[in-house]
Amino acid sequence: MDCNRGGSVQRESFVEHLLCSSSNVSPMEDSKTDIADRAGQLRQLALTDPERVDLDELGMILSSPTQTPKTHGAAIVALMNVARTQDDVAARFVDDIIRLVNRPSLKTKVALGCLRQLAANDPDAVFEHLDEVTSNVSSDDPDIVQAATGCCVELVDTDPAAFTDMVPMLAALLDSKQQTTRINVVYVLSQIASEYPEEVKPVVPQLVNGITSEDKSYQINALSALGSIVSSYPNAAVDATNDIADTISTSESTTVQANAAGVLGDVGDQHPDAIVDHVPVLMTSLESDDEYLAGNAAAAIVTLVTEEPDAVVDSIPALVEHLDHPSPVLRRNVCKALGHLEATIAIPKLSSMADSDPDNGVREIASWAVEQV
Repeated sequence: MDCNRGGSVQRESFVEHLLCSSSNVSPMEDSKTDIADRAGQLRQLALTDPERVDLDELGMILSSPTQTPKTHGAAIVALMNVARTQDDVAARFVDDIIRLVNRPSLKTKVALGCLRQLAANDPDAVFEHLDEVTSNVSSDDPDIVQAATGCCVELVDTDPAAFTDMVPMLAALLDSKQQTTRINVVYVLSQIASEYPEEVKPVVPQLVNGITSEDKSYQINALSALGSIVSSYPNAAVDATNDIADTISTSESTTVQANAAGVLGDVGDQHPDAIVDHVPVLMTSLESDDEYLAGNAAAAIVTLVTEEPDAVVDSIPALVEHLDHPSPVLRRNVCKALGHLEATIAIPKLSSMADSDPDNGVREIASWAVEQV
């Protein structure tokens, strides 16, 4: 065997030691044992000091088709930990990892887990191999499905259109027994919905079911998907407003609450009658210190004031109090609501704001509101 290889001194020495053994033991068996040991050492080193891992050695092990699954597995784990601290290794190793995905006896979920880390650093490098990733989404092994959908989380932003054909399969996985898989899937669906809401529209009932029973991260993304869909198809969530409003009342996450208030506002924009019963929870949300929650709640109330003013008229005194809110977005919306409601008790405050509010948008809307009243 010719052992005169190029590359760094370290790699030459390593290859000579592993592949050109002169012991009486079979050179191939001896080299495999030594390489397996070295792979284990690299895996351990990557946990404690990933910067010291020799990438040439790691590449030689990963690219060798004759190594055992255990050896490859150790090298893959080493690479995954290296990639957590070095974001420039994806392009160099992605082809090697792709070749090892679905290799018999090698844990596919481990290879996919490494691929996800590479994709988090350099999604374009991994996106070229999207088919190898998505083919595992339909696996019978729930751990592989979880790992494959995790890769999709890192890749979907690159080109949501590439995932639209997967929507029925992803929708089915919303019923997976694995919570992490469900969270992965709902994120992918939310990203598809942001560009192609029509593709995710059939999944609305499942998304609504999830916002009342899943954890915070699932709720945030399910509501994000619903918001994208409802913005284009206001009818899609008309029957779900009770569940959405309940989420505002019961969730301890202001992000969940803000997203839910935003969806109510999207529904109310075309169907204000569908959210009139939820004015109390929206008014309560105005008291939040979170400007997104308060702002979205105020925007939802604005959708009512022209078509369903009677639903809001009793809240005029409370709305006036919120003219002092620190968020300019909320102040603008409250000024707009009071102007449409022709709230005479608000004239002194609106006049003052028209002259001296620090936000130009607030001053303009306050001036308009005074004219309306």
